[in-house]
Amino acid sequence: MLSLLNNKSVSIALYFGLLLAPFSGHAHSTSKVDNVAEQHTRYIATYFPGRISGTPAEFLTAQYLQQQFSQLGYHAHIRHKQGVAYPLAATSAVAVHRGQLPQEILIIAHIDTPQADTAHQRQQNVGGINFQGVDNNAASLGVMLELAKRLASHHNGYSLRFVALGGTQPPHQGMTDYLNSLSMDERKNTLLVVDIENIIAGKTLAFLSGNTTATAVRKQTTGEAKRIAQQRDIPLLTAQLASSRSRTLTVYEEMGLPYMRVTASNAVKLTTLATGEIKPVLGNDAAKDNLAYINHHYPRRLAQRSHQVVTILTPLLRGLLTPTRAAKH
Repeated sequence: MLSLLNNKSVSIALYFGLLLAPFSGHAHSTSKVDNVAEQHTRYIATYFPGRISGTPAEFLTAQYLQQQFSQLGYHAHIRHKQGVAYPLAATSAVAVHRGQLPQEILIIAHIDTPQADTAHQRQQNVGGINFQGVDNNAASLGVMLELAKRLASHHNGYSLRFVALGGTQPPHQGMTDYLNSLSMDERKNTLLVVDIENIIAGKTLAFLSGNTTATAVRKQTTGEAKRIAQQRDIPLLTAQLASSRSRTLTVYEEMGLPYMRVTASNAVKLTTLATGEIKPVLGNDAAKDNLAYINHHYPRRLAQRSHQVVTILTPLLRGLLTPTRAAKH
């Protein structure tokens, strides 16, 4: 069936006809804020499975995200990267809330889902066009949209940028391409990258600082997250992402950007971790990473975990977006 997606007779217009109709009013129709992330997650997983880089599903997810950001008052646009893995471009959605100062905080979550490249991977239910990818990574996109809603009216000194990236699955061209597009000034003005992924299936939330992230920044980020979580009785593990011995860096850190990953882990206690040691609990298994399986095996987890992440990140980001008196001078 994968060849069907790539057949020229299957047009983007057909997918718009099938999938855009449920867009209007669905995910933002409620006046409640607390379940916004869950609503978006269920919508994306249901209507846009198989968000493989370069496919219509990835493109339409980016269009959906752009629409939601724009309705919240953000300057939102679509970004294409041609020829990552398919004839169609890998697509990202970018939304910006400009502050009074040039510095900004960058919130990232990936759109694309994995593809089964071999017969063995297909036998193992890896990815594919039916892969809903709730934990990988629709739930993080839902959280991103709820954060955007909660922070839209927050008048801050620093800018806030949301990037829903396509083309992030190995070999990560989409991610690298976006970072390479940043000018030296934009890199210098990026105060923090918050990378959200795989937040549902793990037993406990984990906020992980990058190896090159300064101690003062770790105190303001993972340290502050721990304080907020304790105040709200939310179990939270914090650690440094990579050891000084392994020097395993994310692509963001390789660009010199302060970094924090928001994820979930089955570990009882996190020690210093290397990037490659963090594995999604459900892996890329299409038979497990879907709404039916998660609803059955992790009842109420989607709503609860999404709410926990938003509850911690909202005050954390509001604090970070407001420059101190000393920073203004």
